[in-house]
Amino acid sequence: MTSPNVYMEAWQASPLALVTLDTSGKVESANPASERILARKLEALQGMQLVEFAHKLDRGALQSMLDEARAGRTPGRQEIRFSSPLDEDQVAGFSVAPMIGGDGRVICVLRDLSKEKVYRPQLLHTERLASMGKIASIVAHELNNALAGAMGCVELASTDANSRTAELLLTTRKELQRASALVTDLKEYARVEDGMSDRIEVANTIHRSVQLHRFIYSDCELTTAVEDGLPRVHGNTNQLIQALLNLLRNAEDAVSALESEEPRAIHVAAVVKDDVVIIDVIDNGPGIARDARAMIFEPFYSEKAAGFGTGLGLTVVQTITSAHGGRVEILDTPGGGATVRLLLPYLEEVVATELASPVDRTMGSDLQGVRVLVADDELTIRDMLKRAFQFYGAEATTVGDAQAAIAAVTNSDFDLLLLDARMPGGGGVEAFRQVQALNPELARKTVFMSGELAFNMAEVVGKECAAIVQKPFLIEQLMNTLIDIIQAEICDD
Repeated sequence: MTSPNVYMEAWQASPLALVTLDTSGKVESANPASERILARKLEALQGMQLVEFAHKLDRGALQSMLDEARAGRTPGRQEIRFSSPLDEDQVAGFSVAPMIGGDGRVICVLRDLSKEKVYRPQLLHTERLASMGKIASIVAHELNNALAGAMGCVELASTDANSRTAELLLTTRKELQRASALVTDLKEYARVEDGMSDRIEVANTIHRSVQLHRFIYSDCELTTAVEDGLPRVHGNTNQLIQALLNLLRNAEDAVSALESEEPRAIHVAAVVKDDVVIIDVIDNGPGIARDARAMIFEPFYSEKAAGFGTGLGLTVVQTITSAHGGRVEILDTPGGGATVRLLLPYLEEVVATELASPVDRTMGSDLQGVRVLVADDELTIRDMLKRAFQFYGAEATTVGDAQAAIAAVTNSDFDLLLLDARMPGGGGVEAFRQVQALNPELARKTVFMSGELAFNMAEVVGKECAAIVQKPFLIEQLMNTLIDIIQAEICDD
């Protein structure tokens, strides 16, 4: 049997305020922690109505909780503000429960929330960033549809233009492709995913991170030195991009503190050494003091001025790096500045330094007489693809939703099917499932068009359908994909 002294020791040592009230709501007893949270001496609390210490706007809620406890129930926890004679109001997480015996006496437990209150603006800022990420993903999807239509129209127009016009269209096409690459990077960064199944190409990931950073900042010289043939890293590409962007943003903030006439430089280097991939982000700013290095990874710690930064940047970097089996180090930098190093274990394979050359085909060949069904809810894309297929000699039928696509497959014969991943009437994947039941041969020759790879496409892409093309795409690339599908079918026959 537990000694009564143990309970008394726990009462005295508890960091939570423990207060018992009699049937009228007056304080019977209070432990030492109550003095700190309620900002009053124990003798000042004794015999007083607890409700009187509450903020005037919170007294009604507190009284309702006490009444419910006296009736033998345990109400849910609430935040209650208690006025202080010395400082600003104390915020407490307030819980109350009936005492054993059912005589109307209650025990109250108060937890100090003052420190959490300080962190809330940072947490709200973080939540806003997460919301902006979701919005960015949606906007990127819509922009990709618009870019796909514009790029296709420009590509078609350039096939029947004089030299001067063709030159202008080529420039327009390059600019649209540049916008497309930026939207793709923003979309990938904004996408929320927890999986760790990517085989990350480090060089490409660094390049994308630098491009995104340059889009936001442009006040310093940013250079890279990435070793050829870097091995892949196992993990999550988007998370690693986020970590690199955080480091680049910190470096940019550091060099912005330099005098205007001083050069501002950031350098990103990546090499393989001692069985790890090493990524260094180096700046020539004021550096990181040694006594601060032990604290900079703590949540909400920041050496920046109030209102600048969330204090979470390096915490996120450390969390992401650890999740990839690596570590973060702060190094001394010759000549001043800061070097933050990521050490990441790699997969036992090497990425080829050169990509295979695309197949050289003459535009407008190899699809003569092919019957294609195009299902996309964007009118511009439907019209553009219809013109493109006419140019290539194919016969195209276009519909604007999933149900219309299913009806078309039911009533007509097609050699190829192009499905938008997102469209009314159930979406591309649902339409594909029904096509599989109606015409399994056509399902094997189905190509998805998508501004983003939806989660429910993972089970069909690369396994049951023929391919996926990411919007925006070049018409020539799309047609080459379709030609390969048709030719593979001919070879199989």
